[in-house]
Amino acid sequence: MARSSFRSQGTANSNALDIFGNRKEPEDYLWVAVLAKAIDDAIYSSDYGEAMNSINWIEGGGQDYRFVCHLAGRSPEYIQRRIKDKLKERRETIAEFYKSIKQRIEEGMKYKSALLAAKSKNIGGVKGRLHKGGYHSGKRWRRKWAEITNARDKTLQ
Repeated sequence: MARSSFRSQGTANSNALDIFGNRKEPEDYLWVAVLAKAIDDAIYSSDYGEAMNSINWIEGGGQDYRFVCHLAGRSPEYIQRRIKDKLKERRETIAEFYKSIKQRIEEGMKYKSALLAAKSKNIGGVKGRLHKGGYHSGKRWRRKWAEITNARDKTLQ
């Protein structure tokens, strides 16, 4: 038997899904991916700045957020309701992180201020005392600086 040159366009039910609107175009998948990326950034991103941007974008429910949800075929209110608790928990985690950094900086500044006050008033310090970098007198460093500048001058000649 010879093969027919007629090619079928599919079965009778191949276009049935399109009638009900369940078949998606590539653009639909693109906007779903955009929305999924924003949610992923909000909940799992290690970059806290980007995470806060995503959280604010979703919770704010602005015109661009609603437009992306519309293009993705999702309800903006439903998405906000579903991930509200996770976003709140993530916001608290980021706030605690920033608070701990601020606290460490303040403690470091207090320590630095105390050291500077001690140096300026000679509180607890003794001239000529050995410390991490050498003696306070500075002779060692003047000698080292002279060696460095002499070596540099020789290379420039």
